Amino acid sequence: MSCNKAENSHFTDTPIVESYLLPGDTVAVKLTRQTPFYDAVTYSSDDINNLTITISKGGESFQLIPEGNGKYIHDQLHIAEGDTVSLNFRFNEKDVSGLTWVPAKPESMSQSVTRIYLPKIDSTSGFPGQGSMPEPVEITWSNPDNSYYLIIIENIETDPELIRELDEDEDRPAFAFRKAPTSNNSEMLRPMEFEYFGTHRIILFHVLPDYAALYEQNSSSSLNLTNPSTSISNAYGIFTGLSSDTLMLEVKKE
Repeated sequence: MSCNKAENSHFTDTPIVESYLLPGDTVAVKLTRQTPFYDAVTYSSDDINNLTITISKGGESFQLIPEGNGKYIHDQLHIAEGDTVSLNFRFNEKDVSGLTWVPAKPESMSQSVTRIYLPKIDSTSGFPGQGSMPEPVEITWSNPDNSYYLIIIENIETDPELIRELDEDEDRPAFAFRKAPTSNNSEMLRPMEFEYFGTHRIILFHVLPDYAALYEQNSSSSLNLTNPSTSISNAYGIFTGLSSDTLMLEVKKE
């Protein structure tokens, strides 16, 4: 028996929006096109780098400036906590619109310790026993309304030392890791999650439900933006507000 590949030629050229609005930051919107799994598709004649994109807040509208590669900015437009912001442009004969707001900065953020000591792991030492590792670092904050929060931990050293020795064919780990969005008021950072010694920045983001939903739809990240958005009409992606606070943690060699 044999089988034939079924061709599905139905394709709508729908834009993908990526925009995160943080208090005090320059407003930026990134647009991309979908990459279909088949070749015989028709794209709209719209130039992804030459659209009229407006951001509105507080009764004022601002036209964003294209920078190339689908990125649009407005360096004179800054967002503040509590702002309600809308996005509008036209693509493929449809009006694309989005609406979001900027949540408040996390309150009462604290950490159980400011420094931990970890052993260097190499071919001679092996992995340490459970009893030789420090307790997890607990990050806490106020969350009386069960809002969503996301933690990103990044090493900010110029050339940090690895905690564990890598195999010859093993790639160098990323300098940052993240925890999944949570509606709790605490998160545990376990010692084995850290890859490098040195100073780490712990960033706690107050995020909206649409960001948390997108993250959950894509298992462990928000990099796949082709799921239907809850805050954008006639487009995929994310248009959302968030705010943050930061703590520092030293990871020292034992």
